[in-house]
Amino acid sequence: MKEKICNSCKTEKPISEFYDKSHKSCKCKECFNNYCIERWIKIKIKAIEYKGSHCMDCINSYPKQPYVIFDFHHLDPKEKEVGWDKLRLRSWVKITKELDKCVLLCSNCHRIRHHKN
Repeated sequence: MKEKICNSCKTEKPISEFYDKSHKSCKCKECFNNYCIERWIKIKIKAIEYKGSHCMDCINSYPKQPYVIFDFHHLDPKEKEVGWDKLRLRSWVKITKELDKCVLLCSNCHRIRHHKN
């Protein structure tokens, strides 16, 4: 069985532990997944800061509260091109274009807004 060394964790692992089938990938699956998670967290925090870092309907704010409680609520659902799960994979220019259609809400206030509508 062929093995290679991950550039991130410096561990020798079987080729099957790497995503790239051509065996050129530098990070093992675990390190690559961790890298993606960290990148997505940084993008969400940047987006929260772009929207002012506080819930529009209550006193919750980042970094007083963890980033995970914040949602981006589209003011006009008809203008929504894509949700956060897909948006976070796009360029910052495309992200801000979509964020400009939104307000920042904590998850509780977001649910209340949807309940009222």
